[in-house]
Amino acid sequence: MHNRKISLTLTASVAAALSTMLLCASASAQTDSGLPPILRDMPQSGSMCKNERLPGASLSGGGRADGGLEAGCALPVSGAAAFLQKNGAAVIDTRHESDFLQFHIANAMRVDAASIRLKTHLRDKPLLLVGDGKSDRELYGACGRLRAQGFKSVQVLMGGMAGYFAKELPVSGPGAPDAFESARLDPAQLWAQSQFPESLVVVMNSPASAELLPLAPRVSISSDTALRALAGAVERRRKEQKAVLANVTVVVDGAMSEAMFRQYSQVVAPTPLLVYTGGAPALKSFLRSQEAAWAAHARGPKQPRCG
Repeated sequence: MHNRKISLTLTASVAAALSTMLLCASASAQTDSGLPPILRDMPQSGSMCKNERLPGASLSGGGRADGGLEAGCALPVSGAAAFLQKNGAAVIDTRHESDFLQFHIANAMRVDAASIRLKTHLRDKPLLLVGDGKSDRELYGACGRLRAQGFKSVQVLMGGMAGYFAKELPVSGPGAPDAFESARLDPAQLWAQSQFPESLVVVMNSPASAELLPLAPRVSISSDTALRALAGAVERRRKEQKAVLANVTVVVDGAMSEAMFRQYSQVVAPTPLLVYTGGAPALKSFLRSQEAAWAAHARGPKQPRCG
């Protein structure tokens, strides 16, 4: 009888512990569900209910997150045709499936960036990773990891599909946009580019946007010096960085014509060009919402302590 009481007591204790763990895990899931992917995907620290580690870069642009572009990972669009002629070459499109179905490089296969390492049959093949050109930092990191894991030949298409369109190369699918539209950034994508060390963000005659992106070079221009100013900023960065420049983002107030986009593209070539014309108010609104989300995430869920 005494042993039975001990057993029942232990069972009740285990049940209580499991209940607390489930409550904490549930709270964490509920708290994370409304957060952007960059926050949801952060690894948890010692507690089951709260992630303590925030990315190193502040949202206001006070510092860039660590990053690096491994030598040999970047392949200019001009080299894509030669790459595809390699024996067994495979194009890995990492964009969302809906985008892939609309348009993609002929014979490309769609695979999430995180799942490529599981495709062991691709280890000995030349692989070209392709993104949208607006958020390819992850792909450059994946390139280095895959090489370290034994994949013999991995490269990233510089500029992704946006850069591919800019060279007017053919694609498969029913809904390909034009090069200008595919190079446009929203506020979230602009901020991401400003935190990528291998990306150059040039703010042109937009003081309000420059205040929100203090790391970006400020270029004061007039209509007759715009191209020269952009060329100078790009050349200075190339000399300072002494490495591959993944892309150039131009931030302007107001509309940009397709003709101007093509002129800017020629100036920064062979580096891919991205553009932001959404204005400072939209960027400021995005930064405020993200600051609030990060602050809420840092506080953690209001549930019993775990871990």
